[in-house]
Amino acid sequence: MRFLLLFFYCLSSWASPESFRIEYKDRSLKVISPENKKNQFAVIIENQSLSDLYGKFRLKEKDLKFVTIKSGQTKAVEFAADASALVYFIPLSPAFQNIPLEFGKKTYEIPRSR
Repeated sequence: MRFLLLFFYCLSSWASPESFRIEYKDRSLKVISPENKKNQFAVIIENQSLSDLYGKFRLKEKDLKFVTIKSGQTKAVEFAADASALVYFIPLSPAFQNIPLEFGKKTYEIPRSR
């Protein structure tokens, strides 16, 4: 139990202003974005849904990284990309619309389309 508390404390302190945080839920997705554009940034994905999440990060026409996050778990991914380019997170299963990772937008929520 102590180990879990220490892990979540370290993870929350690691979620700096230079990182995106994606909270994936069954019916919506919430993105907390950093204020300043950076060429090196991290994305922390928290899967709060009841199913495992499979997705990928894409820059223009190039797939950057594929991820798998089990239900109830969190994963961090780091990127080095041009700050002017728009990186997308694309949930593949369960399917969801493409999520743009926009710097300076603070917090935005995207409901699941029917």
